[in-house]
Amino acid sequence: MTPSLLKQKLAAGETVFTAKACYQDPELVELMASSGVDAIWICLEHKHVAPDALYAMIQACRLGGADALIRVKPSNYTDLLPLLESGARGIMLPRIRHPDEVREVVAAMKFPPEGRRGFDGIHPESRFGRVPAADYLAGANRGNFLVAQIEEPEVLPHIEEIAALPGVDVLFVGPADLTLGLGRFGQTDDPEVVEVVKRVAAACQRHGKTAAIPCAADQVKRYQQLGYRFFNVFSDFRGVSAGLQQALATARGK
Repeated sequence: MTPSLLKQKLAAGETVFTAKACYQDPELVELMASSGVDAIWICLEHKHVAPDALYAMIQACRLGGADALIRVKPSNYTDLLPLLESGARGIMLPRIRHPDEVREVVAAMKFPPEGRRGFDGIHPESRFGRVPAADYLAGANRGNFLVAQIEEPEVLPHIEEIAALPGVDVLFVGPADLTLGLGRFGQTDDPEVVEVVKRVAAACQRHGKTAAIPCAADQVKRYQQLGYRFFNVFSDFRGVSAGLQQALATARGK
């Protein structure tokens, strides 16, 4: 099976960069995946993507040489299995309120003895059954990764416990929903918000996990100094929007 580039780099102590795909265009996903990013973040929280389109987007990540990271809030384990079996290397779990939610997702992602995932070894994840079963089971458990989002006020007392959970690889601060839930929308420099950002970094350091956050490219160094090593720095929406505005402003002489 294809190793996770992102997980390998994190294990080596390197910083990783991801880009978010807002549009359901496999060619655009492949373009971004082949640009040098470590993973493409595909969101199923705010978007409904048809299964065939989603499969093509995950395939485009593989073709471009980046991991597919899928944000999804599963209602049961069957919401996760097709994603992993199609070759997605990471799952991002949004809107967490309690560690038990995270434990359930870990159990669904990992084969026994680490979890309760069921076996069906005929999909891209196992190279269509060409990987010996024992190697596939071990490789899947070792290679997939879970990104737990810290963005709900209810989850804040549980940051330490979530960081300590086996099977959790990354704690990802969601500034928009975090500030929204705290009644300070967009105020990322608010002292309470800054404290959460620091607490996440400290918990990750204590438990050998990675702290993550989305930010503008010029803010990466600021968060690196706090201990963050996982950054989403681009989206196709922002790239097209900003590029178009800049081109029009230049063309109009502004």
